[in-house]
Amino acid sequence: MIVFVYVDSHPTLPQNCIIEHFQTLKSGALIFTQSTLCHKLWDRETLEAHVHNNPTALSLKCPHIVTRPDIEQALVLLV
Repeated sequence: MIVFVYVDSHPTLPQNCIIEHFQTLKSGALIFTQSTLCHKLWDRETLEAHVHNNPTALSLKCPHIVTRPDIEQALVLLV
């Protein structure tokens, strides 16, 4: 959603400049291609509806403490 806000506040900015802005953020870079941005902008209404219908989707994820080393290693390899 932060990308949509930035796009709305800079309507004349080309997509490659938007991508460059997010790739160079000091608070944490967002890496995506022009093709991805184009597709997400095209599907914007669907994405915003999903966020509206599931407002706590990201906040429901919470950290877990893994006490078994074998499970911990499997999770590290998975990510």
